[in-house]
Amino acid sequence: MKLLLQRYLAAQFVLPLVVSTIFFISFLLTFELFRMTELLVTRDISLWFTLKLIGNIALTFVPLSLPIAVFFSTIYCLNRISGDSEYIAMRAGGMTKFKILLPFLIIAGLLTVSVYQLNQTVIPKSNKAFKQKLNYLTSSGLLAGIKEGQFFTLIPSLTLFASKSTKYGRNLDEVFLHIQENPQNSKVIFAKRGELIFERDAESLTEKLTLVLHDGNIVGQAKGTDQEKILFSKYVFPVSQQQFEDRLSIKETMLSSKELEGVLKMTPEEAEKAYRFNKKEFFNAKYEFWNRKNGAFVCFIFCFLGFTLGVTGNRGKGKNSGLIGLLCLILYYGLYFSLVSFAKKEVIPIPVAVFLPVTVMTGLGLWFYRKLDWQS
Repeated sequence: MKLLLQRYLAAQFVLPLVVSTIFFISFLLTFELFRMTELLVTRDISLWFTLKLIGNIALTFVPLSLPIAVFFSTIYCLNRISGDSEYIAMRAGGMTKFKILLPFLIIAGLLTVSVYQLNQTVIPKSNKAFKQKLNYLTSSGLLAGIKEGQFFTLIPSLTLFASKSTKYGRNLDEVFLHIQENPQNSKVIFAKRGELIFERDAESLTEKLTLVLHDGNIVGQAKGTDQEKILFSKYVFPVSQQQFEDRLSIKETMLSSKELEGVLKMTPEEAEKAYRFNKKEFFNAKYEFWNRKNGAFVCFIFCFLGFTLGVTGNRGKGKNSGLIGLLCLILYYGLYFSLVSFAKKEVIPIPVAVFLPVTVMTGLGLWFYRKLDWQS
């Protein structure tokens, strides 16, 4: 009978957990997609590409959303069980509060292991895939910067001016192009018309930008101090791909936990050489390593704390568990980010800053657990 009741409690917990997780992920996803609305609407991309992009973003929000979802789902479930006096019946049937708590902890433990495993390689790969897709979208934004009657300077070492331009600079009239090949050498190109050909592969995410000019001339410096002028009917100018390659810089969120562990053993100079990390990024990499471990453990602690707050109807007494839960979250995240800022100033070690708030929440949960007005 006790096993049956524990299965019942687990079933009552799973549904609000799934719903709240989807809600929190969708809530965070809405803000991210809102920033990308123009890119998604104005770019020629497939539905499948959009869905994969949303999937990559949603997966990166799981470690942030799941602990909060577990916390409020546990409170909700216990509020409902308390309000219906079901926990009184269970206690009258001989179940201790720990046995009622056990199914919640088992589910939270499984979620903790799952988040920990996702943080090892899956979520870092998803972060990298999202960044690649975002770069793929924003690359065509270069063309949107080409406007008639205005100088275009977004491409390094290149200045472009066109008296007339169609949408996204696909077709140009009366083109002026200045190319700074090196500090001592530059050339100027005039053309009656031109067209930009921007090729992208949605699978490999490779990009190629080519400027085709018609009926013009090239003025440049020849050997010595002489100037040379070349007339052409058609000139194909491939824009350097270096700008596209450099845009995907490695971030700490893209590294696997094993790679981050390697960063912990590096000096700032070694990290700069291996990943081009500056001082701030070097700190972020060390912080990310410890934060991933803490993020998984928080699911378990928040479930325990939510259980202790969720019991509201014991012997006619009640408490505003939702408000107390919100205050606990404010306390946790306020303390967490305050300590991280101290760690950034090297006042305290990063592990202390990351794990001290969850330790405080554990102590708070034990205090509430002992204060439950039940016989144990």
